[in-house]
Amino acid sequence: MAFFDLPKDEDLPPASRKMIEEHQRLTGNKALAANWKIFGRFPKIIEARLLAWKNLSQDARFSWDARNVAVMLIAHAKRCQLCFAAARFQLDKLGFDEGAMDAMCAHPETLPLKERDRLFVHYVLKIATDSANLKPADFLEIEEAGFSKDEILEMIAFAAYWNMSIVFNQAALAGLAEE
Repeated sequence: MAFFDLPKDEDLPPASRKMIEEHQRLTGNKALAANWKIFGRFPKIIEARLLAWKNLSQDARFSWDARNVAVMLIAHAKRCQLCFAAARFQLDKLGFDEGAMDAMCAHPETLPLKERDRLFVHYVLKIATDSANLKPADFLEIEEAGFSKDEILEMIAFAAYWNMSIVFNQAALAGLAEE
């Protein structure tokens, strides 16, 4: 028996349903992800996730493919299979075949991206997976690679958002799993 019950659509507050529908529309994903629906009873959580996603996805400074590669590699590093599969699906739309995506995970330094996008992925992955060990020199290195302080802050926010999203996914799905 699962620890959590997934609420019925009609049990969700209208504000949550509206925001979840907006997220579905913006992402082009008609399926209602369990990791969103399980928190649907809490409109403030849905609002925070949606607003963070919109702010980091729309009008982003970094390319769509670089952001999706970064998400795929963060998910791989954090062992979030659902996140990894979703990012791979997005990249598959770009024509990356399975072999190329496996190589990206094994050797991120060989990413088939422009140099600036490759550096974005490298630094975001470092921030997302080893933030406790960041030093001022790391930020100077990123700046010397051609990124502004605002872009570095956006990288930190991007990494933090996807770490948060992975925690939402993994914890919610664990609570929904049948024993």
